Amino acid sequence: LTFIAHALQAANNAKKAGYEEEVQVAALLHDIGWLVPKGDDTLAADYSSDTKDDEEHQRKVHLAKHDKLGGAYLRELGFSERIATLVEGHVKAKRYLCFAREGYYSKLSSGSKFTLNYQGGPMTQIEAKAFQSDPDFDIMLEMRTWDEAAKVVGAELPSPFDSFASCEALIENCLRASAFLPLSEESAGRIVTEDRLKQFREQGYVVLKNWLSLTETKMLTSYVEQVASMEPGNLGPFHTYEQTNDQDHSKVLSRTEGFVECKHDHSAVGSFLAKGRLLSLVQRLWSGRGVVLYKDKINYKFKNGTGGYKPHQDAYFSLERGEDQKLKKVRMLHDAEASVCMIAVDKMTQQNGCPAVSPGSHKLGWLHYIPAHSDLKDIKQADKNAKESIEWRSLELEQGDVLIYGNLMPHKSGPNNSDMDRRALFTVYCDTEAVGEDARSKYYEYESMNRRMNQSEIITGKANAFFTGNAIMHDRASPKQQAA
Repeated sequence: LTFIAHALQAANNAKKAGYEEEVQVAALLHDIGWLVPKGDDTLAADYSSDTKDDEEHQRKVHLAKHDKLGGAYLRELGFSERIATLVEGHVKAKRYLCFAREGYYSKLSSGSKFTLNYQGGPMTQIEAKAFQSDPDFDIMLEMRTWDEAAKVVGAELPSPFDSFASCEALIENCLRASAFLPLSEESAGRIVTEDRLKQFREQGYVVLKNWLSLTETKMLTSYVEQVASMEPGNLGPFHTYEQTNDQDHSKVLSRTEGFVECKHDHSAVGSFLAKGRLLSLVQRLWSGRGVVLYKDKINYKFKNGTGGYKPHQDAYFSLERGEDQKLKKVRMLHDAEASVCMIAVDKMTQQNGCPAVSPGSHKLGWLHYIPAHSDLKDIKQADKNAKESIEWRSLELEQGDVLIYGNLMPHKSGPNNSDMDRRALFTVYCDTEAVGEDARSKYYEYESMNRRMNQSEIITGKANAFFTGNAIMHDRASPKQQAA
């Protein structure tokens, strides 16, 4: 019996039992951990006491933990926490039945008895009680039954379980349903490890590799393309433009801001940016403090020499209304009160202008990067020469990677001198106590009355003061025409 035939029979058994697509996919992929290659995975320590060198023995030991390997792998691919937990649960069900059902252990095959030793053995009474409290306890027991029954050689199955290829739509449905779901506290803890927390505190930034699934990356790319075609509004979105450096001198977008609350076809993406997994990770990096979305933007670097950004710090402010009801800057936020999240919509290389940061320089405080015309008061001065002596680290990112850094992290990026586009989506999250729950609406109201007045006319169409491209003013044509 082949691996795929076994998987298809298990999934068909789930469907015959009347369960929804999510459970069917969990049954289909329950043994996916068998296909995860043996390597230096974090679960290896579970079996470090095993001293046998026989290669076949070690292979069986590795396969014994296929439940944990499979669950972790499916989470990385973007499947829901429930599917990953159900996959892990089919081995828990085996351990439970060995504890609770008389004679069950004796009916196991010799191979299943062998792996049981490396899966924790029969459950204890305490473990069994905890397992019984799982809301999907009954389903996990049934998955074990479906697993045992899915061993019929030559079985003919109805669509979509007549072939693995036919299951593609079923799998895609589950991936789309789980795209951009919020993180549980436990899941956030698995991602923001102690090592990452230490790096964030000491170096001021952290990179999360392969953080978005392929499905999420496709949805995000489509979302960014839709944002680029949105009509500008008084409170957003705000579009700025530049000319390319090729012989055509084409007019292209350089930045779009203030789009998350606009109507679009990708509500899951907008919700994800406003209050989803990124916000959960920033909260974890800040030891659980409440955070709120402050700003959202897309920086476009289209091919053929579009501009980059000079070294700078972002320096976000808290805003309050004066007696005239106009919003005014009150104070610059500390490094630990604002975090910037940069999602790589496209692959980023040094040739197309990947970001560069200065590890540890966030500890130097304010480095005078804001131009003289800015209205800055009561800012603690730092060493004026510090910005000239800091070291830079270029960060090449793959599509779906996320870079997170603090408010005072010096950063820069070069122009796009490649033949491929480079787009980055940014969200800024701030300490709720420092800026208030309505931080984003206040920020874009302030922007609309200042540098984004009439779609950035006040700063001659530049994305910001550090933009190195050839900024040009828009002509009120449709953004869709101008992005073409």
